[in-house]
Amino acid sequence: MTDTEAGRGRKGVALLNFAWRHKISSLIVLFLLVLTATRLPGLFSSRPGFSAFGGKEPVYVELSEPYFGTMRNLSRYYGSLTAENSFSLAPKVGGEILEIYRDIGDRLVSGEVVARLDDEEYVLAAERAKLNVSLSEAQLAEAEANHRLAENERKRLENLRGKGMVSQSEYEAAENRQLQALARLDVARSQLDAALNAQADAELRLSYTRVAASWPGGKDSDFRYVGSRLVDSGTLVTANTPIMELVSLDPLLVIVEVLERDYPRIAPGMEAAVSAEAFPGEGFKGKVLRVAPVLSADTRQARVELEVANPGLKLKPGMFAEVVFVFEKKENVWAVSQDVPFRRQDGYVVFVADPATRTVEERAVTLGLTEGGRVELVGTPPIKGPVVVLGQHLLSDGQEYRLPGDSALENVMPAGGGGNPAAVRGRISS
Repeated sequence: MTDTEAGRGRKGVALLNFAWRHKISSLIVLFLLVLTATRLPGLFSSRPGFSAFGGKEPVYVELSEPYFGTMRNLSRYYGSLTAENSFSLAPKVGGEILEIYRDIGDRLVSGEVVARLDDEEYVLAAERAKLNVSLSEAQLAEAEANHRLAENERKRLENLRGKGMVSQSEYEAAENRQLQALARLDVARSQLDAALNAQADAELRLSYTRVAASWPGGKDSDFRYVGSRLVDSGTLVTANTPIMELVSLDPLLVIVEVLERDYPRIAPGMEAAVSAEAFPGEGFKGKVLRVAPVLSADTRQARVELEVANPGLKLKPGMFAEVVFVFEKKENVWAVSQDVPFRRQDGYVVFVADPATRTVEERAVTLGLTEGGRVELVGTPPIKGPVVVLGQHLLSDGQEYRLPGDSALENVMPAGGGGNPAAVRGRISS
């Protein structure tokens, strides 16, 4: 082989190597182009609001049914139940408590005796007072007799004086004796009155050893209940030492502090719904009795007292209570969750879903009353379909939507979102 032929051979090998290397590069470039072409629609579809074909892609949303019914404008306040009438029962005299006839929870009528004190000292005092009355009566009788004698003597001497048989001085002496007898009679009468008063006082104090539960205007149907017993038998008490706490249970009072915004709308006679934590789901009727004429400068709140009917005596003083004032009530209105209305520059809108076409209708709305997490849609026509509760910020009128359960369809559809969703669903179900 000549040098020329050898050189030509080496050039041929170099050309083959160059061609092989460029062939591999071409294959790599071709592969990348094919891969990009197949993934390009998916890349576009991953951008929110765009589909593989230049339109708006379906948006995943969550739906909820709207509410149709009654909406109320109300305010809730919380307070404690308290007895409308309560007082401490105490003996009016001191002494040792011998017996207590009533205990916690017992029902009382006005005038009922609930305890007895040791009365020995008061019995003796009443007996002494009685004896003093008897003595005063005897002294009065003696004074009356002496007065009659003195008066008769004066009259006799007066007759004799007219006949000149008695001197003027003897007559005047008789007249003075009559006046003295009259004065002693007045003293005896006063002493008897004092003795009678002392006897009445002693008997009254003796009666106080029977401690009675009484209150003004007490009737047979006007009961009080023993809320607490503060002493036991054998306790030595002084006058006015409380031994029991008595309360009324029907009706009760509930006291709340209302805010300034609600204060002008609350007046005596207004009704309210009252509930207690102890009886969930059960309501009681309340009526405003009194409204404070001033608000606190610190809290901007005013005291409101409500009377709560308690015929079954279920409610008890001290229970936690919720009071609901209803200021306005609307029937047959449409309402949605407060998360549903989406705020735009020109107002609020809601998106009503059409399950048949899987599209949404954008509807401008005006908001009204709020209650229980719902908001009223003022004057809106009937909402025939569910509303979007999640994903509103990605929607526009007429846009398609998808539900979270539709994610399985994407896994079997061609890349880029092509294909017939209904046909795909048929393949999945089969």
